[in-house]
Amino acid sequence: MLKVIELFAGIGCQREALKRANIEHEVVAISENDKYASSAYELLHGKVNNLGDIKKIEKLPKADLWTYSFPCTDISLAGKMRGFNKDSNTHSSLLWEVQRLLEVAKASDELPKYLLMENVKNIVSKKFMQLFQIWLDYLHSLGYKNFYKVLNARDYGIPQNRERCFMISIRDEDAHYEFPKPINLTKKLADLLEKNVDEKYFLSEKLITCFTDMKDRHGLIRGLRFKPKYMSSADYAFTITTHAGYRPTDNYIIVPQATKDGYALAEVGDGVYTNRCPTKRGVVQKSMIPTLKTSVSDIGVVDNDKDKLISIRRLTPRECWRLMGWDDNQIDKAINKFSNTQLYKMAGNGIVVDVLEAIFNQALFEFS
Repeated sequence: MLKVIELFAGIGCQREALKRANIEHEVVAISENDKYASSAYELLHGKVNNLGDIKKIEKLPKADLWTYSFPCTDISLAGKMRGFNKDSNTHSSLLWEVQRLLEVAKASDELPKYLLMENVKNIVSKKFMQLFQIWLDYLHSLGYKNFYKVLNARDYGIPQNRERCFMISIRDEDAHYEFPKPINLTKKLADLLEKNVDEKYFLSEKLITCFTDMKDRHGLIRGLRFKPKYMSSADYAFTITTHAGYRPTDNYIIVPQATKDGYALAEVGDGVYTNRCPTKRGVVQKSMIPTLKTSVSDIGVVDNDKDKLISIRRLTPRECWRLMGWDDNQIDKAINKFSNTQLYKMAGNGIVVDVLEAIFNQALFEFS
């Protein structure tokens, strides 16, 4: 049986994936400092030995696999990119606590055979590659052979454009590992959306302003096409032209973006950015959602409101969890136990379970 320790455990995405991959395992300990995530972990998986703050752990129990999805806050493009240098005291520098615990394990001849890391794609960018290489070299000095690759959730069955760097480290100089090959995406964002959504999730007038101004963009005025719920009684008619997105039968929303055309067309079932959209590229994600974060304030989905008018709304917590690979049976255990704020945070901080499951399935011969 594979003995597992989840560092920076969150709600236990790794554990969920191990279950789905049918790998016989025992989670001997986790480290999770967030009280809400810790509570959700136990609701989803049962009682667990939570050692709490990683900085206060002196020694970990003996185990075969350590997982360490350390904070991406200071590595992500969405953050301030302060980095993860040792002794920098950034959230992302908690990686070096893993080094400290590995040194303790080494001293007692209890190094795990396997390590699994997950973090944002930016960790292998030009800005951070040199520092990441220091980590690779350190693991190599302990006898680990490292295999890393950037994987996108949309290539493993989930309609979310979410790129993350995964690394399997095996303490065997003859080890070999190949990451799972992409599969065709057959599931659409619409397949994971709830059927009846409360009006509170539809964007407010203030937030809808991004889509409703009357500025002429290469002959297209998006405000003439967009029909948010609060404008259903507008006193002007939609302009009829030959341009896509203007014809009343098109049922499109014209969304500004930083490309030559200056806009993209979004229809029901598409994911869109809703914050500073004129400065972004790839604002519209066809039949999928952009990368989920710990808040959904800058991401929306095009949907029909109660009056059957095309509009934009935020995702519900259940939808976010589904887009992280959780099924409704598990979601039901947590959905009414926490605030929406905490549910969004748990989802955004997680790892897509389907991607982890594919990784574990690929390594089944090793972990058995």
